[in-house]
Amino acid sequence: MLGKPKYNYEDRVKFTIDNETKEGTIYIIDEYGTFFYNDDVCYDIMSTIGDGTMCLYKHIPEHQIEKILRQKLAY
Repeated sequence: MLGKPKYNYEDRVKFTIDNETKEGTIYIIDEYGTFFYNDDVCYDIMSTIGDGTMCLYKHIPEHQIEKILRQKLAY
């Protein structure tokens, strides 16, 4: 639902992009969607690709995120 993100900054998640499941950390939350996905909360997710390089996957709609792997630690 727009304006009510299910996931939080720094949550570890699994997500699907191009029919491939990846793991990453929520980096940015677009609570009110984006130009391409204006009816769903979207996230930018930081992930590591094969050679250890960090990659930012942008505008991943909430419905493509499968589950939280680990919540961030409370301070």
